[in-house]
Amino acid sequence: MNRLGLKISCVLISVVIWIQVASTSDIEQSTSLPLRVTGLGEGLTVAGSDHLPSEIQVKVTGRKLELLTHQFFNKYIGEARVNLAGFADTTFAYRLDRADLFTDLKDADLQRSQTLKLTIDREISRMVAVRLDVSENLPGGLAFVTAPGILPDSVLVTGPARFFSEDLAVLTTAVNLGRISQDTELTADLVAPGDFLELSEPKVLIDFNVGKLEDRTLANIPVIPLVDAGRPDVGISPPVADVMVRGIADSLRVLTKDRVSVIVPVDNLGEGIFLLAGQVVHPDWVTLIRLDPPQFQVFVGNPPLPQDESRTGTPEEGQGE
Repeated sequence: MNRLGLKISCVLISVVIWIQVASTSDIEQSTSLPLRVTGLGEGLTVAGSDHLPSEIQVKVTGRKLELLTHQFFNKYIGEARVNLAGFADTTFAYRLDRADLFTDLKDADLQRSQTLKLTIDREISRMVAVRLDVSENLPGGLAFVTAPGILPDSVLVTGPARFFSEDLAVLTTAVNLGRISQDTELTADLVAPGDFLELSEPKVLIDFNVGKLEDRTLANIPVIPLVDAGRPDVGISPPVADVMVRGIADSLRVLTKDRVSVIVPVDNLGEGIFLLAGQVVHPDWVTLIRLDPPQFQVFVGNPPLPQDESRTGTPEEGQGE
C-alpha cells in the first residue's frame, strides 16, 4: 500500500509540474480562428458570398496550456474580424492581414495571404408557399378525395435578396404515397430552397384524405353541336352517347347526368357531312374513361344524303334480275 501511495503521489506531482510548465512556457503552432463579419449596416448581409470561410488558418504564439485547451476543448483564444462599416450593396475583394486578427495570445499572423470575395446584399423576409414533394403513387384503386392539406401552407423565408425568385417555393421531404392506404396525418421536414435561406418552421403537418375509386357509365347523354350564331343548321347522329368516368366511389354515386355533357365543335365547316370527334365536359374530380361512340356524323346545312351503293342501279336492271 505504501508503494502504491507513493506511485500515486509521484503521478500527481508530475501532473502539477507539467501544468505549471505548460502554463508558463510559450510555443508557436498553427491553428484556426473563427471569421466574424462586423460593422454591416442594418438590413445587410454577406451570406452567400463565394467561398466565404468560417475559419482562418493562422500561426500563433502563446502559452502551451491555452493552445491545448483551444485544440481539445474549443476554448476561445481570439477571432478574425472583417469590419465592413460604411460598405453598401456591392461585390468586392477584401484582403486579410494581421491587423484583422484579434487574440489574447502573445502573437498571431496569417499562415498565408488570403483574399475574400464578399457580396453585400439586402436581407429580406418573405412568406413562401409550401409544396408537397412525393415519391411513387397511391396504391391502385385509391385517389385523393381532396388535395392534401398542408399546415402551415406557407412559411417565412429569410436571406439575401438575390436568392429570391418569383417562383420560389419550399418543398417538403419526399413523402411515399405508396404507403398510404387510408386517411392519414403525418409530419414532414421542410427543405430550404437555398443554402443561404432560413426557414421560420422546420416541419409541416400534412393531412391525406383518400377514397376508393369506382367506374360508372352514364347512358344516353345528349350530344350538343357547338355552332356560331348565323351558321347553317347542324344535325348530329347519333344524338346521344354513353360516357364512362372514374372517380371516388361515394361522390360518383351521386353524380347526376346534368353535370356531364358531350359536345361536338363544328367551327366554320361549310355545308356537308363530316365525321367529328366528341368532347366530354365533366367535373374536375372525375376522369374520363371512354366515350361511346367516340365520333359522330355531323350534317351541316342540307347536304345530299349518301346513297347505299348496294342498292344502286336502274329499275330495268332490277326487273331484269
